Amino acid sequence: MRIANMGLIGCGGIARHSHLPTVEELSRRRALRLVAVCDIVEQSAREIGEKYNVPYYTDPDKMLEREKEVDFVDICTGDFTHHSLGKMAAESGKHVIVEKPMAVTLPCCDVMIDACRKAGVHFEVAENYFRMPTDRLIKRLIQSGVMGDVMRVYMVDPAGPSLPTHSGLCIDMGVHRMSQLRTYAGSEPRRVVGVTKRFVPGEGKEEEVAKAGRTFEDWGHAIVDFENGSVGIFECSAVGEKAGYRQVVGTKGTFRDNVWGGGLSLRASVGGKMADVPIDRKTKEIDGKDVLQSMVVKTEPETIWENPFKGYVLDDWRVGIAEELMSIANAAVSGADPEYGIGGRRDVEMCVALYESSLKGMAPVNLPITSITSYEQMVHEAYEGVFGHSPTEA
Repeated sequence: MRIANMGLIGCGGIARHSHLPTVEELSRRRALRLVAVCDIVEQSAREIGEKYNVPYYTDPDKMLEREKEVDFVDICTGDFTHHSLGKMAAESGKHVIVEKPMAVTLPCCDVMIDACRKAGVHFEVAENYFRMPTDRLIKRLIQSGVMGDVMRVYMVDPAGPSLPTHSGLCIDMGVHRMSQLRTYAGSEPRRVVGVTKRFVPGEGKEEEVAKAGRTFEDWGHAIVDFENGSVGIFECSAVGEKAGYRQVVGTKGTFRDNVWGGGLSLRASVGGKMADVPIDRKTKEIDGKDVLQSMVVKTEPETIWENPFKGYVLDDWRVGIAEELMSIANAAVSGADPEYGIGGRRDVEMCVALYESSLKGMAPVNLPITSITSYEQMVHEAYEGVFGHSPTEA
């Protein structure tokens, strides 16, 4: 099977520190090929184009028109441009993968979904967290019955005070955590109760707000009621110390992770008694780097996750990035459905419900959302004030 050709739109931070280094390693192993890049800032486009020896553009229309061999487009731009660029790529006959959040509102998500369906192209969301090694292992433990029935899932985001955001902390990072809550619960949400706040600086200090880069909430909390009866608890904060925590509580076991990428702990029933269960990471040196080969949990029988990229020089973070990119790359050349697809819309919907609940004094918001919310109307009005047209007219 031939390898897929990729075009990139957006040469900023997420592309530079996550997507492009991963693409470089995938290309080195002949898994896919980068053929063109685009950014409205010419210097950024030129830097990346010259670094990776590919044509660069400042106009996505021109890139899509001229680069006929592009199979899929990787969109790594600001959140508010995702739906318009996704639609543009689809209408050019290119498959689409878009960074999270999928879009800033559900109607914007639907602009992109409808365009892809009409054009007959595949769509994927660059949601990397549920694809990372530890998350894959947790899901395997749940599916194998080691954890029993999942009762509660806690996700405290490690954002910290320096996190930049295009669309609001609780959707920017929230979609990651809502995806993980759904993954671990193994169910879809039926209602959300939430609250958001901006603690510092306070109202009336807009100059300080702008200086601090905080034009949105700096803290949010949500409780999610799932269809199978499990409960998800989410919190995200840019106030105070950077900290992260997750816990999955089942009827037969509990999984904890105090710090992302380390401190894994599993207590489960062993021989009828609760006990700590060892988790081993097996690595191999490749090109001077320790590369994860597998994760082994000493259950009975053992629970094993094998790294599908164990021959690639990719750390845990970039394994998740590689999984998302290869999901759309394989779809582009084989016709198979991408792994996540419009699952990213469900994550946006949960975040919209969090904002809407907060606006309504923490009133529960039932899912699915069937009409535009007051929160989304506010976002659309702000968008129109900047761009001069409704976002759904992209």
